[in-house]
Amino acid sequence: MATSEITLELVDRLVEKFPETVKNKYLDWHTLIVRREDIVELCEMLKSDGEFEFNFLTDLSGVDYLEYMEVVYHLYSYELQHKLCLKVRVKPDDLLVPSVTSLWSTADWHEREAYDLFGIVFEGHPNLKRILCAEDFPGHAFRKDFPLENDEEYLLRDEKTAEDYGISEDLPS
Repeated sequence: MATSEITLELVDRLVEKFPETVKNKYLDWHTLIVRREDIVELCEMLKSDGEFEFNFLTDLSGVDYLEYMEVVYHLYSYELQHKLCLKVRVKPDDLLVPSVTSLWSTADWHEREAYDLFGIVFEGHPNLKRILCAEDFPGHAFRKDFPLENDEEYLLRDEKTAEDYGISEDLPS
C-alpha cells in the first residue's frame, strides 16, 4: 500500500485538542505548528491513539530562519500508511525544546544532531552531546550567524607535511 496523507478530519481533531496549533499543508504533507509546551503531549497522543498510530519518527531536524528557529518532526504510521509533519518554533535566545526520545528511540541521534549543528537544547534528552563536531568546536555550524569567510578561528589546520602523506616535496613544476 502506498503512503497516504492523514485525513483532514484527523488533523482538525488535533487542532481542536490543541487550539493554539496552526495547520498548514505543503505539497502532500499536513503540517502542524505546535507550541513547545504541547509537543510531548501531542506526540504521545499521535503515537498511542489508534486513529493515528504514528509509530515511527522518520526525521527530526533544525532550521534557522534568523528571527526564529524550528524543530521539524516527520512522523509515519506503518499500520495506517500515513504521514504528518510537526514544527516547533523557538526564539534564537531561548532554544529549549522538550525531548521526544522517550517516545521514539530514533529521536536520540536526530536531537543530538540538531543540538550540535543548531544549538537547540532538548530538555530531558538522556545523552545530549555533540555527534558530528568535536566537543570543543566553537559555535554551531548550521546557524546563520556562523562565519562563512575564511575565519582563522574556524579553519582546520593540518600539522602534517607533504612527506607524511607520501608526497615528495621535490615535485617537478
